[in-house]
Amino acid sequence: MSSALYTPGAAVEQAHDDDIWHCSWIPGKHHLVTAGSDEVVKIWDAQTGDCIGTLKDNDYAITSLDINAQGTRILTSSMDNKMRIWNIDDALSRPGGDGGAKKCKPALVIDSGPINAWKSRSAGLKEILASSTDSGTIKLWSVSDGREIRELNTSRRSFMYALAVSPDGTKAACAGVGSHIYVFDIESGALSCTFSGHSDNVRSVSFSADSTLLVTASDDKQVQLYDVRHGVAVTAFSGHHGWVLDAEIHPGGMYIASASLDTKVKIWDVGQRKCMETHGQHSSAAWSVAWQRSSDDVVTMKPMLASVGEDRSIHFYDPLLA
Repeated sequence: MSSALYTPGAAVEQAHDDDIWHCSWIPGKHHLVTAGSDEVVKIWDAQTGDCIGTLKDNDYAITSLDINAQGTRILTSSMDNKMRIWNIDDALSRPGGDGGAKKCKPALVIDSGPINAWKSRSAGLKEILASSTDSGTIKLWSVSDGREIRELNTSRRSFMYALAVSPDGTKAACAGVGSHIYVFDIESGALSCTFSGHSDNVRSVSFSADSTLLVTASDDKQVQLYDVRHGVAVTAFSGHHGWVLDAEIHPGGMYIASASLDTKVKIWDVGQRKCMETHGQHSSAAWSVAWQRSSDDVVTMKPMLASVGEDRSIHFYDPLLA
């Protein structure tokens, strides 16, 4: 395939011992963080493909991964119903290899109770966390002491296994079993809008860098884009041949990357409302995609793209014209 926007770059095969479910970039760096069903968090140098740090505290699969806006902390949720906050410096002091996979202590552990933190997210620059539950709610937690602050209720007792917090920390969105997407105002706790464009379960929700748009991925094989300022649908993208497991908006807002059960990673042009290219580097389900992130100090003009999947591999995509 000839690509006009991104070209396949470095790859790391057998990067984990089991499925890799999540990937996220440390803002302002060429460092990618990955996690999944082998219970280990790893940090990779995207330029060399080397594992430069590991974290492990338990023997339960990691259901969620997030990096705070400052690039100093990693947030994970695991199947033991606990959220963990890790200092990234602690991970970087533990390089890859057998020794690096030994257990280490997180900076904070929050016991959320059964299925109260399937997904967890940092809230912009605010010192709070959000987590999704199996009962149609979002819980807000204090980073300082781990106490529960507030609950945001969708009024539907559905498993919310998709969650996002806007980069400006003002909105939280959740979705899951069923086709509805719920967007809340974090400060007031009010439900600000509900979207129902999908026809099947929603696997992921993600805000744009300017916090105005929300992209969703669904078992109906579609990616959809919404304007959360006005509560309206923008467009839908069709072309995957399996469940769409993850989707994320380019930092500049002009593209969307998606990952699917059909093993493909697609890049969609928001303005032209069409698929620009399809990448087929994964041999089985592509679970997660992530665009490289800028920080307050470092602006990434042409961000790299990364994807991870069931085949235990990491693939990096280098920008050409994007």
